[in-house]
Amino acid sequence: MNSNTPGPRAPTDQRGPDVLGSSVAPTRKHRFIKLLLLLFITVQADLQAHHGRDFIFIQDSAIPAPFNGVVLAGFEWSREGDDSEFSSEPGFYMGLTPALAFGLTAGFSDEGDGWNSSGFTPQLVVSLLPATGPMNFRMGLWTGYEFANDVGTSFRGTVKKPTKTDPDDDDDPGIDPLHTGGPEPIPGTGMDYHDSRGGIHRHGESGWYSRLIMEADLSHHTRVVFNLVSFVSGNSGRPGFGYATGIRHEFNHDLSLGLEAIGDFRSRGSSHQLLATTMIGLPGHLSLRLGFGGGLTEASPDFTLHSSLMWRF
Repeated sequence: MNSNTPGPRAPTDQRGPDVLGSSVAPTRKHRFIKLLLLLFITVQADLQAHHGRDFIFIQDSAIPAPFNGVVLAGFEWSREGDDSEFSSEPGFYMGLTPALAFGLTAGFSDEGDGWNSSGFTPQLVVSLLPATGPMNFRMGLWTGYEFANDVGTSFRGTVKKPTKTDPDDDDDPGIDPLHTGGPEPIPGTGMDYHDSRGGIHRHGESGWYSRLIMEADLSHHTRVVFNLVSFVSGNSGRPGFGYATGIRHEFNHDLSLGLEAIGDFRSRGSSHQLLATTMIGLPGHLSLRLGFGGGLTEASPDFTLHSSLMWRF
């Protein structure tokens, strides 16, 4: 055989010189795609976890993105002694600008005589201080005017009024000891009456509600909120002041637990309640809020059960 005749060639990979690069490139692309998906999921979870209305007694400072928000339908059952009250408060809450949100809620209640509309409340939430410092401290203001259907002064939660023992003695404690101007009890009955003059829990009384909101993150998944609450009556009633505060811990995007409290700044007949809460994420941008608790004073309901369904848009 002629030495110049080329012999059989060694097998070569017909994919050419890109064979090494082609085996590495897909791996890098897959890793990049996974990182993007992970980042997207994390960002979405963070955005959905701070859409506002994460509490029951408390207003937080979160403001949804413009024209995003929450539609909610809340239901509450409270019991005091032998009396029960059912109430419902549907409404919505929507961002208008990065620092301003608008909402509207309507109230319905059944105190044993059937369901009745108690009024509606247009409301605004304004961001006063964006997150700052190592604990992301932030401040906001919630304000709204309740247009009550039954105009008058009342107190949500009864106060046990002592029975008048001597009709001729004006110093007898049975004569309106809280100076409410309410009806006197029938002697011997120990009648309950409603007193709202000075409290923040009003039934059937129009007026301005406001909340100064202070909020901070104790950790990435735990935050604490405090509200300074005020009420200015539109019916020449006495103003009221109180508080609402709580803590909430997120175990993940679909489960959180919290503890909340609300009460009046009053020397007599004050109402203070404590509520254990949870929020459960559901498919379709839905969330379920649940709360149960009771009163810490005689003027508070003995037991309260709250549930609400929320849809984020």
